[in-house]
Amino acid sequence: MVRADSTTWRAMARLAGLAGVLVLVAAPAVGADKPTTKGSSRPAATQPVAPAAAAWRTKALAGEEAGKLPSALEAWERVIDSCPSAAEERRVEARAHIARLRPKVPRNTAPAKARPWRVLVVIFRHLEFSWADGEKTFEASKTVSPADEAKIRQSVASFGQHVFHYSSGMLRVEAGFAVIDQPLRKLGGKGKGPFAPAPHLVRWATDPLIAKKQYDTVFCYVKFNGDKGPAVPAQFVAATYASLRDMGGAGFVTVPWHTNYPFPGEANGEMEIHEWLHQVDWMFCHVLGHADAIVPSPDQGRYEGENRPGGDPEYARRKDETSWMRFYQHIMEDHITRRMWSQATMRRAPAKKDGPHGATGIGGKTGGPAGNPLNNG
Repeated sequence: MVRADSTTWRAMARLAGLAGVLVLVAAPAVGADKPTTKGSSRPAATQPVAPAAAAWRTKALAGEEAGKLPSALEAWERVIDSCPSAAEERRVEARAHIARLRPKVPRNTAPAKARPWRVLVVIFRHLEFSWADGEKTFEASKTVSPADEAKIRQSVASFGQHVFHYSSGMLRVEAGFAVIDQPLRKLGGKGKGPFAPAPHLVRWATDPLIAKKQYDTVFCYVKFNGDKGPAVPAQFVAATYASLRDMGGAGFVTVPWHTNYPFPGEANGEMEIHEWLHQVDWMFCHVLGHADAIVPSPDQGRYEGENRPGGDPEYARRKDETSWMRFYQHIMEDHITRRMWSQATMRRAPAKKDGPHGATGIGGKTGGPAGNPLNNG
């Protein structure tokens, strides 16, 4: 992860190695004085006092031997979310058991019982934009048609279905849509580009919307190709910011939308879930205080047979697969526990129980929404 300077707005983007998705962008901290070091988003005095992972392991193994699979799964999950000092090999073992047990334990199927993750989807109906390349000026006029809008809405709906299923029914996307008819005329970028919708340049449209309701994530879609004029040079497929003042503390996903999305072989909603998982990765560490190593970046997928430094060695994309959805499912089901999903928020750290035989609260101040970089793709 790239850390953001505490006083300077910076965007740090790197090209992603995965198929067609991702962007990590830096944003200044909101409610935080200085950037934090990796894995220590809270002062040391506020870190939870966890029981030994061995105690949860013993409880989990006993549950499996007795055929009490729900309690065994719960105990293995505590190794992940309640033992910050656990060795990585303990977490690897726990995730292997979790992967085997998860399909055998009933999930919540009632959306009303899931924690809401509030999403604002902003679609700019029109883009009127010009840029210069040397002495030549280009003008582009793009309009999101009813068919385009239907595709975007379907992508967001599919994203919500993935989130609910992969979180074992513990989290649901509560999406609200706003279509802005006034043309967007300014984009982030200089000279001949590339360009992208920038959060501070869309505030004239988003401010009235976020003043009415608190959101966890804002998606911003601007059409970049088709219609009149050349396609606008895009910086990336999409880019993700952590919590931003410009968005009232919500995370921000900027989408220079193209009519060929989703790309061939990709699942509907795949780009959305990839970008959102960058926010989730940041949130579990910097808002809820979990060890940064627990949740991998959605950029860390590996192909079958690949042996390289970095990446998630517990996952391998098969050669016959055309997307990274199975990797995202692995992150959400095996690395992130149901308790973690039930507490997911961009703003505060709730108290939680710890230990197989007792409870200890997690102290510390939440500090409000904090902004840090995520990723671009």
